[in-house]
Amino acid sequence: MRSAFQQLAPQRRTFPAVVRLFLAASLLGWSMTPGAHAWEPSDDVVRGNASLELRLNALKESSGLAFSLREPNCVWTHNDSGGQARLFAFDDQGRSCGRVIVKGIKANDWEDIASFDDDGPRLLIADVGDNDHQRSSVSLYLLDEPNPQTHSRITPYVHLVVRYANGAQNCESVAVDVKNRRIWLLSKSGLVASLHELELPKRESITPAADDAGEAVPTIEVTTTLVRRVPVPLATGMDFCPRTGDLWICSYLNAFHVKTDAGRDLPTRFSKTPALVNLPKLKQIEAVAVDRSGRVWVSSEGFPTLMHRVK
Repeated sequence: MRSAFQQLAPQRRTFPAVVRLFLAASLLGWSMTPGAHAWEPSDDVVRGNASLELRLNALKESSGLAFSLREPNCVWTHNDSGGQARLFAFDDQGRSCGRVIVKGIKANDWEDIASFDDDGPRLLIADVGDNDHQRSSVSLYLLDEPNPQTHSRITPYVHLVVRYANGAQNCESVAVDVKNRRIWLLSKSGLVASLHELELPKRESITPAADDAGEAVPTIEVTTTLVRRVPVPLATGMDFCPRTGDLWICSYLNAFHVKTDAGRDLPTRFSKTPALVNLPKLKQIEAVAVDRSGRVWVSSEGFPTLMHRVK
């Protein structure tokens, strides 16, 4: 009997392009559902001054923001400190569409989340808040991105136990640079912040927990490298633009735009003062994320969570 491929082969040249695309997507397991469109809130939100409301009773203190790489019309967020270790997903109309319980870890003081493509869609959860500078170590969790349009339970593939090179830091801003395999952490300070770096471990290099370990997460202890001091006060979140590589940092009052400079690494780019950008007047801006079109968004704590585009 001829295989499915052999049966289709004589007809390939006569199929319309859209049919060939559909067949390829089906064979490769790609999603072509109506929901898999780009992040496109209504015009008054994208082009105007309105805010997108993320309304969910369980979300009271949104502290991180990251656009899904599995479903381009979805965004991830989470609560600040305390409560369950949970992620919440919303679509581009602000509707709750998914929820994830992250197994085997605690939610001490989650301050940021990042999405990144590292041979597959991944997420980083940053449990790095330390207002009193008392934590001897903080935690970064790396996990395969779950489907943001379902309710699920997932275990991280690694727990990075992080110690700072210069002692305890309060940090709310973490970003992932896959190209250079770096995780960047920026402290929250009144005037001058500390920029730290870590190596981004490869998914395949992690030794899985033993089968009888239940929900145990593989652990790696690491120490940051203090790279430099930067003139960014009260940083509450940061993210790389997927189109340009520019770095965006938010604070309570302003955003800081660190532009890509050919041939220069991130620490060198900070030798120039970042461009200052006005932010929308929201109650308490805690997170920033850049969508696939290069548009910058911030969100605030409180109920409902408000997402607003930075002009």
